[in-house]
Amino acid sequence: MKAESPATGIMKKAEYDDAVWYEVACECGDPNHHHSIWIESDSETKLVTVDITTESKTRWWDTAVNTDVGFENETLYWTWSWAAHFANQVILRTKLVFQILFRGYVKYESSVILNKQQALNYADALKKAVKRIDQK
Repeated sequence: MKAESPATGIMKKAEYDDAVWYEVACECGDPNHHHSIWIESDSETKLVTVDITTESKTRWWDTAVNTDVGFENETLYWTWSWAAHFANQVILRTKLVFQILFRGYVKYESSVILNKQQALNYADALKKAVKRIDQK
């Protein structure tokens, strides 16, 4: 298996003298999962900077209030479920505000699903950026 040109799942958005901007598509097809990759090379220091940006999500699965309560009345169940979900979101966002306030940052996670060809193309894009340093 070889890297492709044009590359599946790796879209070149722009190219400059010392930088290239790629969009890496997630295999699931959701554009919110795509990674925007900015690869910049510095010919003086011989270093490559890789900036990856994506839409980050909160840890929405964290719960402080139990949402799984066995009410026999369906209306009561859905009312409790909605209220518990709302309370969990308020608590989570309050925690995030305090983390930013007292720590200065919040930890997020992001992942992108790649098939074999996309992963190879991604690695090849990084290799090409490193080669550009030697050409300058």
